[in-house]
Amino acid sequence: MAQVSVIIPSYNTAHFLPQAIESVLAQTYRDFEIILINDGSTDATSEIAERYTKQHPDKIRYISQDNQGLAKARNTGIRHSRASYIALLDADDVWLPCRLHEGIKILEKDPSVGLVHGRVKNIDAQNREIATPSCPRWALQGHIFNELFMRRGNIISPTALFRRSCCDEVGGFDPYLTRLGCEDRDLWLRIAQKYKITYIDRIIAYYRVTTQSMSHQLDRMMQARLYVIDKYCPENNPHTLKLRRRALAKIFRDNGDEFLLKNDLITARQEYRKAIQNNPWTFWAWINGLKTLKAGWGL
Repeated sequence: MAQVSVIIPSYNTAHFLPQAIESVLAQTYRDFEIILINDGSTDATSEIAERYTKQHPDKIRYISQDNQGLAKARNTGIRHSRASYIALLDADDVWLPCRLHEGIKILEKDPSVGLVHGRVKNIDAQNREIATPSCPRWALQGHIFNELFMRRGNIISPTALFRRSCCDEVGGFDPYLTRLGCEDRDLWLRIAQKYKITYIDRIIAYYRVTTQSMSHQLDRMMQARLYVIDKYCPENNPHTLKLRRRALAKIFRDNGDEFLLKNDLITARQEYRKAIQNNPWTFWAWINGLKTLKAGWGL
């Protein structure tokens, strides 16, 4: 039985899928199985998946299902996994050969660690490297629920390697978020509530960013982020009210920044006002809100 189940969901990403599969087959750590889920693709995904399954029957299992979205496709893979550890790789992302080896040695050394992740390099559809945002290291390891919740820290899915027992304890990906986004962060939050997170400070994967990426769908992401806040900090819970307001302020400030970049000064100003109403100490909401006023006055 393999030690690691690699979950690769694919929906109409046939043009990227071979590169993703090959990056797993090139791993220096060899004790893995690949569970490839075709989530109702209408392109050549099935032909590619069947070809690789025939070439590597000892390594790859293929599952085809009706289109249900990313969260449900990943849950299908987890349900069919046989290994002690789960690794995620979306069909448009790519691993470096060291990726599994670096994570496994940490999980096997420290049983208090539930999840290990690392750095990525962003790439575009043509495999060209593009700017990669970074987070402070202190927000990426340890008991980092608050850092993840407040988005000071981030775990990039193609670097996430976690114990199967974590999913058995906290559940898998939330199906409600399957077409909205934030399904990754929601699972990381549940794991971070109970386990320590460890960070590998080196690039172990390439993360593809395109204009069709879920993170570019602002309205959907807003709905998802509000859902996650309600899930962990419900409005009627006085114990989490302060954290809830800080998180809401962060959402509205981020929205304000998006509209400011688009030069939509009125909407940006409205979003900054909401941020300040939730948390008057939101420094950058004040600063950028003043920018919208100055720009509106032609100063």
